[in-house]
Amino acid sequence: MPQRSSSSSLMRPFVVLALPGMYLLYKYNQYRQQQMETARRRVTERELMHLNTKIKRDDGCRRACADIPPERDPVCPIPCDRRGTKKEGILHRIKLRLIDGGTNFGTPFRYLQDDKYVCKEIEVPEPKALPAPVEEKPCIQETRSGVQVAVLGADTSIGQYVSLLLKQCPCIKKLRLYEARDTSTGCSRELCQVVHDLQHIDTNCLVQAYSCACHDLDRCLQNSDIVLMLESGYLSMDMPMETRFNYQAPIVKKYADAIAKECPNAFILVCASPIDCMVPLVAETLKETGWYNPRKLLGSLAVPEMRASTLAARALSLEPCYVNVPCVGGTEGDALVPLFSKALEYFEFSEQNAEMMTNTVRCAPEAVAKSDCNCVRSAELSEAHALAGLVTKVAWALLCRDVPQMSGFVETDPCQIISPARYIANVVEITGTGIIRSVGLPKITDSEIRRVDIALNELYRKQKMTMDWFLGVNVLLNNHGICKIVDLPGNFSPLELHLMDYAVMNLKYNEDLAMNWYCDYMHAECQLGMMGTKTQFFDTKTKYPRVLECIKDMA
Repeated sequence: MPQRSSSSSLMRPFVVLALPGMYLLYKYNQYRQQQMETARRRVTERELMHLNTKIKRDDGCRRACADIPPERDPVCPIPCDRRGTKKEGILHRIKLRLIDGGTNFGTPFRYLQDDKYVCKEIEVPEPKALPAPVEEKPCIQETRSGVQVAVLGADTSIGQYVSLLLKQCPCIKKLRLYEARDTSTGCSRELCQVVHDLQHIDTNCLVQAYSCACHDLDRCLQNSDIVLMLESGYLSMDMPMETRFNYQAPIVKKYADAIAKECPNAFILVCASPIDCMVPLVAETLKETGWYNPRKLLGSLAVPEMRASTLAARALSLEPCYVNVPCVGGTEGDALVPLFSKALEYFEFSEQNAEMMTNTVRCAPEAVAKSDCNCVRSAELSEAHALAGLVTKVAWALLCRDVPQMSGFVETDPCQIISPARYIANVVEITGTGIIRSVGLPKITDSEIRRVDIALNELYRKQKMTMDWFLGVNVLLNNHGICKIVDLPGNFSPLELHLMDYAVMNLKYNEDLAMNWYCDYMHAECQLGMMGTKTQFFDTKTKYPRVLECIKDMA
């Protein structure tokens, strides 16, 4: 305790001396804060006054709200302040009534002011900026109201059913039906009667009839957007493929020549069997004329794809609209490979079931034809439904309303599929310009790979047969001694086809006999000529002095 009292007594003089300094420091800090606050307030007032002068009063989007009221001009006060200084009375009320709207018992007061003392607003020019970039609109093809479809081979029952379904399609504005052969014999109706009957359907599609008897093929194809090639005549699927090809090939070639002449930009749908042979034939014919476009040529796989999808949907107990089985390879027989592994996502059929369903789809045409002995083709209704759906999809695609994906027999891209066959069926996409992309073969199972290998070999054989027929006809017609190209008629009967084959065989035999005789004759003449030249050269009686001198020199 005594030590603490001694220390406090020593610190008292220092505390007394430090108090005035601390007080002065406090006052100096307080003065500095007041000066800084005054300077900050002056800067704020100047900025507000500058903004109030700079911003226009009549611009509602850029009006500034200032806390400091504007200064009044004593020379030219605003009218509101002038009215506020007046005392309220009868005359004041009358004046306000006149200023606000006016009445019929007086003259309204006018607002008078001197132009010299008018407060002019300062207009601040808006800052210059670069013009907004112009967005380039994408080039979109103009949509059309409808397309024109030409059905070649509409005299058959399938052609009539397809015409009935296409008449109800809203995207088709004109439908032209061509009668490919004489239908006076048989149970089919005349094409003119069919067209007259279709005209009663309440749609905007115009239906017209053309006949081969009047040589109306060129008129039927004029300005057509889609050409549908159907089978001309009643051919049974039980007939061999070579027989059906020999019957259809001259007719399809005539169609291709007419298309190149009248509507080279039309989208061609080949539905005449065998499609595996007809698509290469049409392509080679158009290549000769210079109008071949691989984007506008498609072989139909609508019928086998419909059958495969329906079969898979029934096996899975699902709606057919939820199941889609793409078909690759060819269009019929061993070349047709339906991919049942792609029928439904995350589901695969067993190998035995897939093999059984594949055989069912391949043998469906023969099985349906055998079900009714009185009719050559019994699956006309289902085939007509599939073909009409194909034409409708292509029509909507050409009108730029849809981009459908479908299976089609087209020319392959060597970068996608390496195969001996140049034409193969796969999934394609169609737009207004035609086929824009070939998807190619998807990922498939091992059993499907084996079927595709067999299909490619079968397609190579068919396409080679087609090229041999095409080149053979051209060589026969353009041989030396023939000065004019003559096309063979297309309306051959089965007996005439048999006789034609026999005649061609005889011609081939005679040609081989003549060539063998010519080769033997030239060989004999060559041998005789060599012997004669040898005897004459070494004969001393001949007058060859220069040769004799050479012989002597050599000896």
